[in-house]
Amino acid sequence: MPSIARKTLRRVVPRSVRAALLRAAGRTPARAASPARAASPTPAATPEPQAANAAPGRLGPNEPGGITRLHVGCGPENLMADWWNVDIRGFKGVDEVVDVTAAWPWTSLDYVYGEHFLEHLPLDGAVAFLGQALARLRPGGRIRLSTPGLEWVWQTHLRPGGSDDQVVADTYRANRAFHGWGHEFLYSRPFLERLLGRQGFVDITFHAYGESDDPALRGLERHGTYQVVDGWPNVWNVEAARPAGDASATDLPEPPPELLEEIEREFVRYVKSGH
Repeated sequence: MPSIARKTLRRVVPRSVRAALLRAAGRTPARAASPARAASPTPAATPEPQAANAAPGRLGPNEPGGITRLHVGCGPENLMADWWNVDIRGFKGVDEVVDVTAAWPWTSLDYVYGEHFLEHLPLDGAVAFLGQALARLRPGGRIRLSTPGLEWVWQTHLRPGGSDDQVVADTYRANRAFHGWGHEFLYSRPFLERLLGRQGFVDITFHAYGESDDPALRGLERHGTYQVVDGWPNVWNVEAARPAGDASATDLPEPPPELLEEIEREFVRYVKSGH
């Protein structure tokens, strides 16, 4: 049958009548095409880190005349020209991809800096990171870390005397502070002092946002507004030094057993248990 006639027949003859005529003629009517099924969504594969190569002319910490200021957990938005920018992911512009809780490839660093970085490490990972920093800094070298203040979170994120709606909203806020943004552990000032001191750091000092007694460590913070509520800053900016008369900068001190036992007993074992 010519195609025009077939089209006309389909328009004027009901489908049920056409099917009956085809069966009478010994032919099987074609089934209506069913909509194509959407493919099952497949989780997107984790992208491979980009090759992270320092820009031409940038010399790393182990090269003669290289940069000896290490910026850990730099991310793609906070790269600093006069620091060696490292991250565990190969973002564009990162000088080197490194897991800084494992052995570091550098020695005799002048400075180590990390902003909103420490709280993203598991507590035992933070101990490993600080051990590496202490060992790879030159004697007298300094570390500066900027991390959310637990006291400020406590002071601002839950108001039990408020209305039910306020307490519900605060409950969300408090739990976001602990679990949001990849946070693993939030630090109080005494905890930071104990953690750094027991690792072997000395000259532990706290500073306001962007301020330091060392010109090289001033004006580094870039994460938003600094605020103080009832004497508690929203971010602790802590500095510490490797002892100036310390031995070879390549020696890796073991964390004190009592520190490891304490964090295992008081925290890590509960996390590992799933409770």
